[in-house]
Amino acid sequence: MVHLSGHTRTKEKLILGVLVFMILAIFRIMKFFALNGTGKIRLCDAWGCGHFNAPRGDHKHKGIDFDIPFGSVVYAPFPCKVVRLGFPYSDDTSYRLVEIQGTGNYSDYKAKIMYVKDLPSVGETFKEGQKLCIADDITKRYSSTMTNHVHFELYAKDELLNPEPFFKV
Repeated sequence: MVHLSGHTRTKEKLILGVLVFMILAIFRIMKFFALNGTGKIRLCDAWGCGHFNAPRGDHKHKGIDFDIPFGSVVYAPFPCKVVRLGFPYSDDTSYRLVEIQGTGNYSDYKAKIMYVKDLPSVGETFKEGQKLCIADDITKRYSSTMTNHVHFELYAKDELLNPEPFFKV
């Protein structure tokens, strides 16, 4: 058993306290603007739940679903540049996604935003909270029993993150 002096223990506690403070400060600084302006996440419906890691048959939900009516504005969550436009489904080109890369202090973050239309151009830049695109009608693919939503996945240095703690709610 190793015995530490009171001075060493105090030093360790101080270092631990500083680390915890720094982590909390980072989360306070790196807050994102809610895509729907309200922060409301899709609750559970007949098709599933909108929170991160919700069960999806043989896999888990990789993002969060913002409850947003069809035709509503979707806002940029952080300062960003559009890096790719694509399709969430390989068998259905009627739905679109936009992939953004953070700029400035947010450059480590990349996000995929799905079920949107009126897409911006690749290379276009946006400020946090600026109109990015428009919410599409996901109920056309599933049914009116699914809450209309925009799906958001967050990555930092290509690692999937739970985006929930990053949003101002």
